[in-house]
Amino acid sequence: MFQLRQLKIFLAATETLSFTKAARRVHLSQPSVTEQVQALEQSVGQALFVRKNNRLTLTAAGEKLATRARELLAMADDTFRVVRDNLEEQGGTIRVAAPQTLCTSLLIPVLTRFVDRHPGTQVVIQERNSSATAQAVLDGTADLGLVHGWPANDANLQADLIARDMPVVVMPPGHALSRAVDVRPDALAAFPLIVTMEGCRYREYLEALLQEAPVRPSIRGIADSVPALVQMVSAGLGVSILPKMAVDSAEAAARVEWRALSTSGDGLPICLLTTDRQPVRHVAAFIDMVRLATASSDEPMPAFDVKNRAGDVAVTK
Repeated sequence: MFQLRQLKIFLAATETLSFTKAARRVHLSQPSVTEQVQALEQSVGQALFVRKNNRLTLTAAGEKLATRARELLAMADDTFRVVRDNLEEQGGTIRVAAPQTLCTSLLIPVLTRFVDRHPGTQVVIQERNSSATAQAVLDGTADLGLVHGWPANDANLQADLIARDMPVVVMPPGHALSRAVDVRPDALAAFPLIVTMEGCRYREYLEALLQEAPVRPSIRGIADSVPALVQMVSAGLGVSILPKMAVDSAEAAARVEWRALSTSGDGLPICLLTTDRQPVRHVAAFIDMVRLATASSDEPMPAFDVKNRAGDVAVTK
């Protein structure tokens, strides 16, 4: 019979398709991850991965087990949470998933204030891309998630619009565009662009904004992360467009300058992801603090079911 620990290791391998990356995620050695997966394969009597040219692909049995493993782990987490939760105590654990930029710019400042008020609470931050963040919330391995843009449609996922992040033009210090108060999209045609990888939410956002420009700038460089993009811009390879929160970190501020992009859009949505499960008290308190930190006015932000987004344009991954 398999163990919950083996299922967690197996899911890490299914999400990364690499025993080496899975080992880093679960804080084990690569041989230990391989051993646990092999033991799981012996328990179920079937191969779970096809191993070819140092790459992993799930078998049909692996796909089925991954689905059931997520359900089992979510049930186990819910069971332990119900047993441990005591409404008379201030303690507990909050598991939050979010991309790196929102972890740095939004979550860490909120967490600093939250733990001051709730010193007995343990916080687990899961750095994930947008798709993996949504999946973690659905699986029950995260109590809530934060993403830029709307997640893919799912009847079991609720997306709460808590703020909008306006676009900025990122440039090296002393760049010609730094003399402007804000930058029009057509002004970018004279400068090469640095962009993130295709499929990245920030890349899709940039592509949508550039539709307002009569001439499309040329792409000089492609980065696989925001920190890498900031380094390339800082080195003078080009300029870029990002949501402002993506360049709010102290590290980015020391390397580059930014100016607001003049656009007719409303900015990129920042969504809080939850499910219809009732959160325990300390999680609900943290959600309230996130909403308060991102509120731009006294007007409450509306909540949207992901299936019915009432006229909003989705930026999906």
